[in-house]
Amino acid sequence: MTRGLENTDSQIRGRLIDSALAIIDRDGIDGARLRDIVEHAGMTTGSLYWFFKNRRALINAALSERYIRKMRQLTDAAEDIIQKGLVVGDPLDLLAEITVRVSDSERVLARRERVQVLAAALDDPILAKQVADVQRKLLAQLTSVIRSTQEMGIIRSDVDAYSVAVMIQSTTVGLASVDLAPDLLPADGDWIHLMERVVNALRAPGT
Repeated sequence: MTRGLENTDSQIRGRLIDSALAIIDRDGIDGARLRDIVEHAGMTTGSLYWFFKNRRALINAALSERYIRKMRQLTDAAEDIIQKGLVVGDPLDLLAEITVRVSDSERVLARRERVQVLAAALDDPILAKQVADVQRKLLAQLTSVIRSTQEMGIIRSDVDAYSVAVMIQSTTVGLASVDLAPDLLPADGDWIHLMERVVNALRAPGT
């Protein structure tokens, strides 16, 4: 493969991943064909196989990249809150929003993609490190934000801030286990009621 200043390996790989994400969004994971991805990227099949051994490797890399990008958006938002020393609105309302809408189609898709990324990371040490690093940063920042709300008297001071951060993250992943069939999902009203009880249990007395 000819490598020029305008076509570094990272740029070519990035174009393939971006094209794969575009085709996945258009046709779904099962409908994403290598020919369409390559054509969208304006490249050749040979270029693709230089970086990815097969279709599944490319799809996993694309979903992983999207997951990491989303997590970095969250870490950047959390970092902004920390640096400004400001929590906008009631953070417990935000917590409730994160954990509800259990049957929302976008949330279901996001959970499925996240599980695929985590599964792929089990067999890919480099990906595992990337995901772990961004997850570690996100949890650290969420923990810092939660501690700030505890100092403000919004969240109970007798709960562990890091555990709350992990709960927020793990709830969304755990829901993927019941996304396999619609009848496994709890009714939205029942789930919202449960999450409201959980959130209220975290609220400091008198707030």
